[in-house]
Amino acid sequence: MRWRTTATCDPHDGKNIGFWQLLQAVRSVYNLSFPLAALLALVGILLCGHAMRLDLDMLALHNRIEHDASLVHRDTPAGRPEAPISVDPELLASLLSHANEKHGLSLDAFAQLRVDRESRLSSPLGTLHSDIGTGEAALSWLLLKEEGGQVPVSALEQWYGEERMPDGWTPPAQGIGLLDARQTASHVASKMEEIRCR
Repeated sequence: MRWRTTATCDPHDGKNIGFWQLLQAVRSVYNLSFPLAALLALVGILLCGHAMRLDLDMLALHNRIEHDASLVHRDTPAGRPEAPISVDPELLASLLSHANEKHGLSLDAFAQLRVDRESRLSSPLGTLHSDIGTGEAALSWLLLKEEGGQVPVSALEQWYGEERMPDGWTPPAQGIGLLDARQTASHVASKMEEIRCR
């Protein structure tokens, strides 16, 4: 998931964003708790930033936060410092094929999708990037799910395919905390292990 915060980080146009500015943007756009927003902002700046500032395009640096087995971006070619940033139509189609046309994508379907993407790797993801992958699935589901616990196909197409906020989307009214995100990511990881053991 690419961070979709440039609209709230102006006048920097995604460049030279300071920690506090990034934290406030993430909190206000996604309604994340202070600890979760601070963790995401700090990790982004420490792994991809410079002098406690971040250029959003640096989030594509390979094997920092970005990792192979992305849901809609091709793996980084050998020797390249940055991952492809364009959405891959085949990977997007694969993501959408995991969703139920009427109901959408469930959390367990996100886990199946992660297993499918990671199964194509020549070597498994390390712990950090595996955790980032499950965290991405968890946060996407927490942010986009509707009452029945499914993410609508139209939201998936806009969020992952067009890399923008879905039409009519509003952040979860209750907000998302660090514990919510961690428990949901743990569920994804457990479900992935269960799927692999079948």
